[in-house]
Amino acid sequence: MMAPVLLALIVILGAAGTVLYLASYFWGGLLLIAAIVLHVWRVGLLKGSGAVRELVRRSLRSAAVPVFGIVMAILLGGVVMIFSGYNPFVAYGALFYGGLARNWHISVLNAAPLIFTALSVAFAFKAGLFNIGAEGQYYLGAMAAAALSLYMPIPGFLAIPVIFLAAGLAGAAWNIVPAYLKMKTGAHEVITTMMLAHVARYLSPIFIRAFGGDPSTSTHPYVTTRIPEHTMLLRFRAFLPEANARLHTGIILAILVALAVYYLLYRTSMGFEIRAVGENRDAARAQGISVGRNIFRALLIAGFLAALAGFNQVNGLDHRLFENLQAGYGWNGISVALLAGGNPVAVIFTGLLWGTLDAGGQYMSRTTQTPGAIVEIVKGIILFLIVARYIYTAFSNWRKRRRSRAVNVATAAADAAGGAVRGEG
Repeated sequence: MMAPVLLALIVILGAAGTVLYLASYFWGGLLLIAAIVLHVWRVGLLKGSGAVRELVRRSLRSAAVPVFGIVMAILLGGVVMIFSGYNPFVAYGALFYGGLARNWHISVLNAAPLIFTALSVAFAFKAGLFNIGAEGQYYLGAMAAAALSLYMPIPGFLAIPVIFLAAGLAGAAWNIVPAYLKMKTGAHEVITTMMLAHVARYLSPIFIRAFGGDPSTSTHPYVTTRIPEHTMLLRFRAFLPEANARLHTGIILAILVALAVYYLLYRTSMGFEIRAVGENRDAARAQGISVGRNIFRALLIAGFLAALAGFNQVNGLDHRLFENLQAGYGWNGISVALLAGGNPVAVIFTGLLWGTLDAGGQYMSRTTQTPGAIVEIVKGIILFLIVARYIYTAFSNWRKRRRSRAVNVATAAADAAGGAVRGEG
């Protein structure tokens, strides 16, 4: 008797959340729907779905430390505001109103490319790698997307998937050299991918000049012509106010890709091997897992994911390639991935949080005269607390390994001494 009533209540609340979502109360609807999903999981209606339960459990466990870091950062940011002569209640009120209500669509627009680049960094993390050059792969994806959109005669129904894949493959190809050097010589990927990121940044203006800028704009030749309509991602004009008409389906693609990355990492043999290499390369090698091959493909997949942010920017938002693009998504993706603890599902929420802080910070500065640097301080405190956890974990593991080696040496010495005594006897 109780189950049908509970199910009916969930259906009603789900419908209410959907209505709120479609009425542009994006965050109210999203939070309500999230609460329903968590409640359904908790009461066991999804008990038969072990994958769903594991996904939610893993995500909640990963969220504990970041949530603590966010709360502490907000409190410490408030202290900074007080000593700087600003009212933290007014400033934070404007920040969250701007990011979650007034300019929520900008928060989502900011989040989509951040999710892609953060997934790239998080995927590399799982292999024990640091893909710090996601910014360069982001630029390569944007250039590939612009080139195919403008100069390849792709049929309408194939345009989006073909350009999506081509942009990702461009980013993967850009990571071939760092991946090969890491596999064959051990060259650190932080150095090689970062160097290539700067190369990619300066390839962008050369690319635009080579393909011809748009003479109809005042910024010619620093921007390409507008891409054809059939190569653009669908926008939500049907049910959103005109002011929010820039919002496009890139956020849906980002969420789907995040779920696909989770599946790849935790439901496939490739994902198992990549995670094994990231956990302990010697142990993975002893189990017959090819360390070099998994490092190579992890960096290529990371490049593919970061390049999708460039596709999102060109085919979803700008509809052309600008020389300076929207610089910073690759670098900020590192912060988002760290905050998510490398969890692909958590990346969705941390990407939305980072996008909200950016959009809300702009609104806060405009309406309360509070410096936008306050938001950067809050971000910095969050990252400091998150990175401190990694440092503490690494230090603890080092101490455990040291104690283990000391015990092994002592045991070996005792065995040797015992053998010598027995030999003399």
